Amino acid sequence: MSIYKEKKQKTKYLIQKSFLQVLEKKKFELTTIGDITKIAQINRGTFYLHYSDKFDLLNQMEEQLFSDIGNHIDELQSRYLPTRTIDIEQKQLADSLFSSIEINAPIIKIFLGNHGRAGFHIRFMNAFSKKVRFNLEQHEGFYADLEVPLEYFLSFITSAFLGLIEQWIRNGLDKTPKEMTELYIEIILFIQRK
Repeated sequence: MSIYKEKKQKTKYLIQKSFLQVLEKKKFELTTIGDITKIAQINRGTFYLHYSDKFDLLNQMEEQLFSDIGNHIDELQSRYLPTRTIDIEQKQLADSLFSSIEINAPIIKIFLGNHGRAGFHIRFMNAFSKKVRFNLEQHEGFYADLEVPLEYFLSFITSAFLGLIEQWIRNGLDKTPKEMTELYIEIILFIQRK
């Protein structure tokens, strides 16, 4: 990586980190570029080299978050089996997904909180739902016997999984990713038994 690219990445990281620090204390609507640059100890011109405004900054951070978590969802769903068993690789992929969520928990917590931009929950759910839909359409046999409209099924799956993530974050990440994986698998197996 060139020195220029490395410096650019470090500056973007500094701006994002400073932005999150501001959002811990101040609502998004009231946050200014000056608030961010003051904490980052950079000038406004440097900020504008990387982002057009605070909305662009937030959008890029959200998109990166959705992309990171989406990649783990892709891997996990590629291993779904139509049987009522869960193999070791599925457990490892679920653990990887929960590890990714744990790493991103500070961002998710701020974005879901009172200081984040309105509608994050809906944008998060829509991004998650698109990812699940795409993966299900790749494996038609998985939902061939589904007797409810796909949109309702997606809504249920998405809301349930995001609810699990939100509860974990509200609980202060009281469980390890491995424990969350076990909890998730136990819920899936319980539903399958019923």
